[in-house]
Amino acid sequence: MSDDSHAVTQRNVFKGDDLENGQLPGEKTFTLKQVMLHEQGRSTPDVRVRNPLHLDLLAMFGEFVGTFLFLYMAFTSAQSGVYSSTQDLNKPTSGVKDNQTVLFIALSFGMSLLVNAWVFFRITGAAFNPAVSFSLWLIGGVSNRRLAMIVPAQMAGGACAGALAKVLTLGEFGVENTLAPGITIAQGLFIEMFTTALLCFTVLMCAAEKSKGAFLAPVAIGLALFIGHLGSIGWTGAGINPARTFGPSVANGNFESYTWLYYIGQMLGSVVAVALYTVFKHFDYKQVAGFIEDDDITSSADLASAPLFKLVGYKSDV
Repeated sequence: MSDDSHAVTQRNVFKGDDLENGQLPGEKTFTLKQVMLHEQGRSTPDVRVRNPLHLDLLAMFGEFVGTFLFLYMAFTSAQSGVYSSTQDLNKPTSGVKDNQTVLFIALSFGMSLLVNAWVFFRITGAAFNPAVSFSLWLIGGVSNRRLAMIVPAQMAGGACAGALAKVLTLGEFGVENTLAPGITIAQGLFIEMFTTALLCFTVLMCAAEKSKGAFLAPVAIGLALFIGHLGSIGWTGAGINPARTFGPSVANGNFESYTWLYYIGQMLGSVVAVALYTVFKHFDYKQVAGFIEDDDITSSADLASAPLFKLVGYKSDV
């Protein structure tokens, strides 16, 4: 019998923002699994709990360190690719990049996120991205206080990563997000929205949605960032993360007049991802292809009942 089948009376577990308002708990019924998560200071999509302050502080510190390591390695790797493609300290490193450089940069960000997310996955959840954190907050996976603490930490991590990467590398620091010539603000905003939505939706389905393969979530998340970069580097420089956009701007002391489109597009992408996630959850998507994670062998495809095999008179021996 699964944990979810056991119902227990609420033990200092609060629905929504009740605890935030200081209200005493009422008599509510929660599953044993939900109470266990609460005792660990964790939230579920339907039960949001206030974590002890020291856990929020640890999450804030972990997100700062993780975001810094992720973006520092990504920035220095990307700058290496940009610098190598120019071979000239005086040659501008911004603008349209060749396909080899695009692939190198995409791999730099994707692999850096994959490794660092895997390392920090069991420590902080490894968001490293305010847009991802916002999407987790929208589904109840992050408390109000924790969101308010980790987002500034992520932005600070991005700024420190950008500053150090600029100091330690050669050439013009060319990893700042800029629109390619001919790309309009509207185009850039929608590109950022869709690529960020892909990343956030991957996090929600592979990490927030617990499954037997959840431990492989960092792989899928890293690949989502990789493919997002392939689809947007040539057009927007591939922001997909407010901390990533913010870091190089701070390092270069340059904020383009259209920089706001990155932040707006990325947060809209977060909302789009949550909307899609909510639709699938509301209509119980697990009933569509739930057999994929079913251990019951009888849930496997039955060839004897398949139209093609019925036509040829196939009979299964199983």
